[in-house]
Amino acid sequence: MTETESTFSEVVTYAREELGDAVRAVDYFDSTDYESLYIREDVAGLYTESEFERMSVERMSNLLNVSFFEQIYDIGSFQYSVRRFDDALLIFIPVTDSSGLVISTEVDLSTSIVEFAEVCFELAQNAEE
Repeated sequence: MTETESTFSEVVTYAREELGDAVRAVDYFDSTDYESLYIREDVAGLYTESEFERMSVERMSNLLNVSFFEQIYDIGSFQYSVRRFDDALLIFIPVTDSSGLVISTEVDLSTSIVEFAEVCFELAQNAEE
């Protein structure tokens, strides 16, 4: 398992303390690059560098859609989204208009994913201030 020291280290620390080995990865991305803040060893071996880069492009495209969704739904500011796949949950947290975090976890968690995502969102917002 690897962990990079960053502005968002509190998010990584909280995630690891709250979920332990159920955290698969925590990534920061912006319009030009991505940084793996934490990745579990078995997850790191699942993807090539080019696949990680492709995922970063997809994450940036999600970020570009945030203002569109805020406009069409007119229900307030977008905070985060959770996507469920067969083998993982992805929590997408915009940090600025051009950057964000993605937290990947196992599907079966011992805590509420909404409560977990709420705390991660707050920590990410506080880190950026």
